[in-house]
Amino acid sequence: MSLGPALELVRGGARAVVLLVAGSRPECIKLAPVARALGRSELLTPVVLNSGQQPEVVRSSFAEFSVRRTVDLDAMPAFTHLQPACDHLERGIREAVRRIGPAVVVVAGNTPTSYAAARAGHAEGVSVAHIEAGLRTDNSMTPFPEEWLRREITRYAQMHFASCKTAVSNLVGDGVDLHSIYQVGSPGIDTLFRALRDLGAPVDEDEPRSTLLVTLHRSENYDRGAELLCESLIQLCKLDPRLHVVFPLHANPRIIAPVRRRLRWLERCEITGTMPYRDFIAVARRAALIISDSGGIQEEAPHLGVAMVVPRINTERPEALATGWVELADVRRGTLVNVATQALAKARGPALPIDTAAPFGAGNAGARIVRILENRSGVQRSA
Repeated sequence: MSLGPALELVRGGARAVVLLVAGSRPECIKLAPVARALGRSELLTPVVLNSGQQPEVVRSSFAEFSVRRTVDLDAMPAFTHLQPACDHLERGIREAVRRIGPAVVVVAGNTPTSYAAARAGHAEGVSVAHIEAGLRTDNSMTPFPEEWLRREITRYAQMHFASCKTAVSNLVGDGVDLHSIYQVGSPGIDTLFRALRDLGAPVDEDEPRSTLLVTLHRSENYDRGAELLCESLIQLCKLDPRLHVVFPLHANPRIIAPVRRRLRWLERCEITGTMPYRDFIAVARRAALIISDSGGIQEEAPHLGVAMVVPRINTERPEALATGWVELADVRRGTLVNVATQALAKARGPALPIDTAAPFGAGNAGARIVRILENRSGVQRSA
């Protein structure tokens, strides 16, 4: 365990410690606004822990968002099954919790790190706060493991930070005490708002667009699923010779191998590594269409004014579908080409504003979460 030099200052301070735990890029995207807001708090101080699940990804992501890590756990060994991986992560995080002594452990999303950190906090008698609480698909095991993990995290959390109305309803339906549920919006929208501000003027709605921006990482799209998606991309490029594919590859051999094998002959295809967040948004907002199984991009696409097709059979974000910008397509049933063709043919309208009427919040979730943590921390503001 590598403890940053800031930890000694934290131990000697009068503020309550909030431990933010991240193991993947999506967690960094959601936790960065919370870390920055905690940095402005008079009552709380953040300690940012890299779980070791994807250590280099976390380091580079937090560096991009100007968030300082305080604790780096050792890189997680390769595991072939979920439970041993979660057990390994939990042991390391429990040790960190014991040594740091936080008032609250904050987790985000539905990753093995989030699940392990929630269990670790619970085991050590520390309050657990869950960002993106209450997101649910229509099947408790699909997609696996994400859906199973997010539902399990709910069991260990005392504060449930919901990003949208249906998430609140889902939590109430699960029997969660209404007084522990807070609809705050998604801090991922905070990060998007910041990126769009940095990128400057919005894209002209009438600008010609030809890019198919594709990402893939969910387990339901491993192996054969990835091959079928690539076949759909080849068909789309044949149907419209103006289209070209930009495909930032997730670092998983069960995605990388079939994608490189199937798309190596597609001339109008640029396969890249993972892009920095701001670079990704710069490409996304000028795309003709986004094809992605990501959850976070479903929230972002309507605010970019770009149609999105989700190659999955269900989604935990029905509000994204309700915007009209996002549609589902079952790759294994061969519906992706038709759904994508229809999406490309639709006239583009103005992007959805990031405001109080937006389904996933007005871009101020980080600050709202910190205000709630201040009120729940038991630390009193000095006179």
